[in-house]
Amino acid sequence: MIRLGFDSKTNFAKSQLLSRSTVTKFFNRQPIQVDTFKKICAELQLNWREATETLVDAIPKGLEKSDCRRLESNKVTEGGQPMQVLKRQVTVLDKDSQKTRVVITLEGDINSPPNLEILALTIKTYSGHTIKIIDIREGSIKITVEGSPEDIEKLLLNFQVGEIKELNGFPVEDIQVLSESSKDEENNDKIDKWRLVREIVNQGARNRNLRDADLSDADLSDANLSDADLRDADLSDADLSGANLSGANLSGANLRSANLIFTNLSGANLSGANLRSANLNYANLNYANLSCARINEQTKIDNKWRLVWEIVNQGARKRKLSYADLGYANLSDANLSDANLIGANLSDANLSDANLIGANLRSANLSNANLSNANLSDAHLIYANLNGVRINEPTKIDSKWRLVWEIVNQGARNHNLIDANLRSANLSNANLSDADLIFANLSGANLSSANLSFANLSSANLSGANLSSANLSFANLKSANLNYANLNDANLNCARINEQTNLNDANVNDANVNGARFKENLGLTEEMKLDLKRQGAIFEDSRIYELTQKL
Repeated sequence: MIRLGFDSKTNFAKSQLLSRSTVTKFFNRQPIQVDTFKKICAELQLNWREATETLVDAIPKGLEKSDCRRLESNKVTEGGQPMQVLKRQVTVLDKDSQKTRVVITLEGDINSPPNLEILALTIKTYSGHTIKIIDIREGSIKITVEGSPEDIEKLLLNFQVGEIKELNGFPVEDIQVLSESSKDEENNDKIDKWRLVREIVNQGARNRNLRDADLSDADLSDANLSDADLRDADLSDADLSGANLSGANLSGANLRSANLIFTNLSGANLSGANLRSANLNYANLNYANLSCARINEQTKIDNKWRLVWEIVNQGARKRKLSYADLGYANLSDANLSDANLIGANLSDANLSDANLIGANLRSANLSNANLSNANLSDAHLIYANLNGVRINEPTKIDSKWRLVWEIVNQGARNHNLIDANLRSANLSNANLSDADLIFANLSGANLSSANLSFANLSSANLSGANLSSANLSFANLKSANLNYANLNDANLNCARINEQTNLNDANVNDANVNGARFKENLGLTEEMKLDLKRQGAIFEDSRIYELTQKL
């Protein structure tokens, strides 16, 4: 390479817009796609036919079938159900330009190289000629057939009369002869492929239609492919590190062994995509659709997104997911029924149409999550953060928590909330000014920084409530139960309190009590009363009045 001006394999790969991994495979004598193989040979001034001999010798043996990916409606099983059929083409090429070429279409998904000798002998039985494989890729095997047109005709005849039904366990669907024009078209396609790669690298491909495009082995690092249509595109072994694929449609795309490190895949549609052995470390998968995406143990992906993939594709019914980080995840249609999501981060997550029946969402962060059409029947939402959550009429949620959602997101100023059950609700920062909360149950509720000015809280149950930094100025707290309530730094300016107000074990440290009127309230020690008096509280019982006069 040095004599040709390339000081390293990396520089060579960059100059040819090839992924580094593909060049490495070439020099390690591992199978790569034929067009890429010829391209590298040409640039290195090598005879690709001579190099092919070495490549074939290095190909491993073994055959494996995997689950099919694409569904054809005209194929049914014995039970009448649709059968998954993935069409794969085996292109039979001639070594000599005068020879005839045929394409054999098999049903199935080839994920590892077959036993070449057995396959060669099988086809030789029908054609009578030697077979040489010059390229292997997932789902496609290109082989060379050295034979006369007469023997190719035999091959076709045997197929037509039903003699050839399968090759090594793969049903044969069709065999077609390729014309000379087809050869030219194929060569032009390969030229167009690298011309397209160069266009994408130099100009970007935002919103571009690249459906079914062959971009395998290409170096597309840092390319702009946002919102591009890449459905069923071949991006296997491509270098997409740092590329912008946000909003791209990659449904059914082949990304096997692709480099996706630091790639922006936010909002991308990866449904049905092949991500086996791909490297997605540090990739941005916010809101990405991972339904039916295929990954394996060799797929490198951050733990968070592997978990999201598992939930989406395997379900998470009754699964323990307490304190899991699922923020910005696309969990649409996910089954999370009866799951333990205590303290989980679901902020900004897409949970539309999700099944959350009976889920434990205690203290979960659901801020800005999308719960449209979700089912939260019997879900536990104690202390859950519902700020900014999107719900709609079809969203199934218990009436108590729908009320909490309304208060948090729409406010409840001047609302009639008499006898409302808001126990253990997260109402932090809620606007409840002038609200009528007589006899309301707010025990254990989080009302930190809430606006309760002028609210009527007489006889309300606020035991154990968190009222730190809450605004209770001019609030009516007569006969309210504030047992064990946290009033630290709360504003009680001019609040109305009577002897029936229970302040037993309440924390009033640093509270603003200027103008607040106290009487013989339960739970206030003499020391607390003196401290409150110094802070501007007004006590209306005679004993404290006489005591303060002596100070």
